[in-house]
Amino acid sequence: MTMKPSYACVHCGETQQQLYKSYGPDLLKLSRCSRCNRVVDEYIEMEFSIVLIDAVLQKLEAYRHIIFNVGMGRPWKIALLFLLGEALEHWMSRQQTHKAGYDLEWHFYIICLFLVASNAVFIAAVILLTRLSARCLRDWTLLARAVILGSYGKLLALPANLWGCDRFQSQLFLATFFLFSQVQACRAITGMGRLQTAAIVFASYSLQQSLSIWMSPFL
Repeated sequence: MTMKPSYACVHCGETQQQLYKSYGPDLLKLSRCSRCNRVVDEYIEMEFSIVLIDAVLQKLEAYRHIIFNVGMGRPWKIALLFLLGEALEHWMSRQQTHKAGYDLEWHFYIICLFLVASNAVFIAAVILLTRLSARCLRDWTLLARAVILGSYGKLLALPANLWGCDRFQSQLFLATFFLFSQVQACRAITGMGRLQTAAIVFASYSLQQSLSIWMSPFL
């Protein structure tokens, strides 16, 4: 079986040529990492629900499995899904101040444009700061995909709004979850330490929030 060269060991991040060897239609042998001698990716034998649970638990191996060994296909579709979910949550939380249907429609479009700019600033800041901190970064597009993947927690904002959860508490929880997810997703690509990655993510998030505060009077 021909494997793409971007496969990686989920434990140490070392580039691997294959995930398994096939000895027949029903017999597979998982490959071992040439660096750490552990199974390259045991997730390939597991249900995706287990991978998702481990990602929610912020396991680095789950992020590496998704980014390197599964692939994200068309990341712009995932980014669009996250963007629309986030925009809808913002729109629902503020629609009481916009009574007319025409105003509501345009308000949603404005929020979408704002979120595109806001998230673009965050992604660009993460990439720039990472390149300055880790000059060994070879593929900034892969890091951009990791940042998109780390934004999956934003989808929880919509059900939190629908269920009538306290907005401050839910926003605090989701922001914390978002930051943890971003740290792990970026570490899966760069191999940098927790504190260094956390500093990059927090600085980028602070810049994004500063933009949000500056733009809030126009929303």
